[in-house]
Amino acid sequence: MEAQDQNNKLEIPGAKTSLVLGILSISMCYCWGLVGLVLSIIGLSSGVKAISAYAAQPDAYTEGSLKDANSGKTCSIIGLILSVLSLLITIFTWSSSMSLLKSLQGFPGFNF
Repeated sequence: MEAQDQNNKLEIPGAKTSLVLGILSISMCYCWGLVGLVLSIIGLSSGVKAISAYAAQPDAYTEGSLKDANSGKTCSIIGLILSVLSLLITIFTWSSSMSLLKSLQGFPGFNF
């Protein structure tokens, strides 16, 4: 729901959503990278839409909601970078573990 302030200006639709998803993407980037990746992409697109809505009609929206949209976009970009790094580390770790297990199969006592 769109809230109004004392000057009859509206909050930008999607600004708070972008901020919440950006913060969640940073905190969830360590869940193998997938959860944070999805949240950051959705938050980033919501932030970009909110900023373009403000650019189209700057007199209709509050500056506070623009700050929320910019902060959400920034947090989503940070969450995206951390999630991609976490996903790459997870893939590297899994592939290294599998190659180690394959190399240990010839040794006695390591039958997997």
